[in-house]
Amino acid sequence: MEIFLQSSQESIDYLLNLEKQEEILKNTVNSDLIKKYPIKQSYQRAFLKWLMNKIEEKNGEICDIMYITYCNLISSTIKESIHYRHFLIENDCVSIKESTHIISEGTTGLCSWQGAIELSKWCMKNKNKFYGKVVLELGCGVGLTGLCIIKNCFPKQYIFTDGHKTVLEMVSENIKFNLLNNENKIQSKLKYDRLKLQLKYNYTDIKVMELKWEDINKYVNEQWTVPDIIIGADILYDAKSFYELILGLKKLLSFVMDGYAIIAATIRNENTVSQFLYQLEYHNLSFEEYNVSQQTVYVQLTNLPIKILKIFWKR
Repeated sequence: MEIFLQSSQESIDYLLNLEKQEEILKNTVNSDLIKKYPIKQSYQRAFLKWLMNKIEEKNGEICDIMYITYCNLISSTIKESIHYRHFLIENDCVSIKESTHIISEGTTGLCSWQGAIELSKWCMKNKNKFYGKVVLELGCGVGLTGLCIIKNCFPKQYIFTDGHKTVLEMVSENIKFNLLNNENKIQSKLKYDRLKLQLKYNYTDIKVMELKWEDINKYVNEQWTVPDIIIGADILYDAKSFYELILGLKKLLSFVMDGYAIIAATIRNENTVSQFLYQLEYHNLSFEEYNVSQQTVYVQLTNLPIKILKIFWKR
């Protein structure tokens, strides 16, 4: 649906045809995918309102089905607690179940943030970096970036980690929903309490683990697999957590000669990110900033600048 928000004049003229309007509805808000796994109703209403406004601006006629669909949405009394979002990545759909609320059950990790979307796009442009590697994600949230990497970049192992029980349950649902088929096997008896889900997808071993940043040293001492690459999206929002995060990064990076972390940060407060970079330098870690391509404007997100940082040991 977001494709139409960046429409050219040609696509606006396309909307004036009644049959084309019905075709658009059939492939968006009235599609089998959206009916079965509905996106947030407010997004659907905003999309249809935008379509109707564009048609009216050109003095076009709006098809009856569009009016009926819009009226059904604005009159709906359904109270949403969860919804789905569907991302087309590399011609492959990744569907994510998430909370309708930005903060839910004391965490912001139950919905996909702008940093995860931009990091996913960056990873798709750098697939070769992940091929055959062990990847650990800190603060995995609902799993968008990890699922994109697993389905397109063929890592040897991918470890989703988060410190919140409900987040781990949600990401486990999304992993099963996107990856599980008759050839995938879930390890039913998990050896450690920290491990919440384990399965194999194609050539990738997948684990979902509880991991708080202050426990990373304990994680390493338990002889868990040390990653080649660490990733994280939108985990730099609270300066109070930087000390544990940086010490954890330092511990993990100390075991792999060429290991590094890729962190995507949405810049809501320049000072917060500056504090993080200062603490990196203080703890003898270096960073490089990657260029971020022109960002997509999403109807449901504030379009803030994104930094993608590569973090590594000073050698």
